[in-house]
This record gives sequence, structure tokens and C-alpha cells, in this order.
Amino acid sequence: MGGGTAPNMEGARKVMVIADPTHESETALQYALSHAVLEHDKLILLHVENPNSWRNTFSFFSRRPPSPATSPTSSSTTTEGGRGGGGLDFLEAMRHSSETAHPKLHVHVERVEMDGKDKGAVILHHSTVHAVDILVIGQRKSLSNAILG
Repeated sequence: MGGGTAPNMEGARKVMVIADPTHESETALQYALSHAVLEHDKLILLHVENPNSWRNTFSFFSRRPPSPATSPTSSSTTTEGGRGGGGLDFLEAMRHSSETAHPKLHVHVERVEMDGKDKGAVILHHSTVHAVDILVIGQRKSLSNAILG
């Protein structure tokens, strides 16, 4: 296997992308799909929701058609907390994009709540629980950062 990350015991790596309905998150997913994942790796799309914040139901992905049903052999989709739907359609779109780009990729979707914790701590906790090999997070750039580098 290429890359600088050692594979886990099954020979496949676990790549986690932090998912939310933003352009930065889509860019992170595109980066992971083009540079980080290999054919039989496991991709974990983790959405950390803050129940106290306004939920952004408009998604960058909402312009895409709804995804068709997928084969259970190619993916494993889970949403924690038993909720889903309307505001989380971007997760389904991200999963569909991932499976389209890499049909043999195993995709796991997980939604967790912050429960009063820091978002970074929640992300690190879940990356440890899943024994993630690569963690990909989108970055917002301000105008000054874009100009100055």
C-alpha cells in the first residue's frame, strides 16, 4: 500500500472526514477521496451537531439529486441518536458522492451531539474510538489568510 500511514490489522485504513453542510467540508471530502482513501478503506463521515445552535438546513449538496438505494455490501450507514432527515440530507449526499467516486469503499455515517463538550474534544474522542488512521477536517480561510498564505 502506498502512503505514509500504516494499515490496520484488516489491511484497510480508516479515514475520518468531519462532515457538515459547508463548502469547507465538501472540500475536505474531495481531498480525502482523491488523496487519502484507497479501494477497500473505510471512510467515516462524522457530523458533530451542536443542539443549541441554529441548524443550517441549506446544504451545499442540496443541488444534487437524491441518492439511489445502495447495496448493503458496499456501505454501512448509521446515524446515532435515531434521528435523521431534513437537515442532515448533506450526509446522505456526501455518502453517495463517496460511493460514486470509490464503489468498493466502505462508508460509515455517524451523527453525534456535542453534549456540552468542546467540538474538538468530541472529534478526537470519536477518532480514537474508531482507531482512525487519517483525520481530514475542512478549514475556513479568511481573506487575510488567503492573501498572505
